[in-house]
Amino acid sequence: MAALRQWLLGVIACAMLVSLADQLCPKGTARLPVRFAGGLLLLLAMLRPVGLAEAADGAWADGYREAVSQLEIELGGAWESSFSDGIAERLAAYIEDKAEGMGAPVRAEVTMETRGGTPVPERVTLYGAYDGALSAWIAGELGVAKERQQWIDG
Repeated sequence: MAALRQWLLGVIACAMLVSLADQLCPKGTARLPVRFAGGLLLLLAMLRPVGLAEAADGAWADGYREAVSQLEIELGGAWESSFSDGIAERLAAYIEDKAEGMGAPVRAEVTMETRGGTPVPERVTLYGAYDGALSAWIAGELGVAKERQQWIDG
């Protein structure tokens, strides 16, 4: 806020100086170069923050780049986790529907693992009586081996 105040005071002071020089200059052709120089001076005063930002590029740009990089990492992890959780929920519902169709109602929980940036089912926990046909279907269709299927009866 202090930098904005200082910049604004500088622009106002420059405008007043240019106006004073214009008033003190005699009328005629001598006034044109004074007005031109005054306009350039006022323009430079207004664009001063741009020059300072470029001069201090390493000071604020590095911090900005670090903040953006950190935010990308955080958001990427949150997105990946959210995406994986959504797939796990849909996959559990799919297993439950298939089990219902096979006459072996269960409640399913799926644990996902990311391989090569792609979430894949790692482990399935099934709450209900063991059913060999459903277990074989999960192994064949979803790629979750019987060793990674946990059946909890009741």
